[in-house]
Amino acid sequence: MKETAASILSSLADQGFRMTKLRKAIAGIFASNCLPLSADELMGLLRSGETAFNRATVYREIAFLKEQGVIQEIQFLHERVKRYELASLDHHHHLVCLRCNRVEDIVLENDLVEQEKSILKSKGFKVTNHMLEFHGICRGCL
Repeated sequence: MKETAASILSSLADQGFRMTKLRKAIAGIFASNCLPLSADELMGLLRSGETAFNRATVYREIAFLKEQGVIQEIQFLHERVKRYELASLDHHHHLVCLRCNRVEDIVLENDLVEQEKSILKSKGFKVTNHMLEFHGICRGCL
């Protein structure tokens, strides 16, 4: 389930957090973007919306939203940069183009729930989270 900017901001306000213009703008960007964003991509979107900011404040906002459980950090194996997306998104995986770095979400019909149960049974290891990336060449780069 995808959250709206209003629901994100309402939840934070209910916890007593201030609603700055920058926080509102960042919540709006994450609510309207399905794909994981790097801090630089986020700042580019903020610039196009004419929201005033400085880099340090954006990084503090990212840390704050991550700490509050609004966004989650993703780091693809082929990149050094960290990316962020809403934590409330339905569980999904990613297709990553090795040429243009395009990222696309993909939902697996038979997610890995049965495999996780098998791991628990055979190895005594309870999986609490997993990430799966498919690397290759996208249609646009073929």
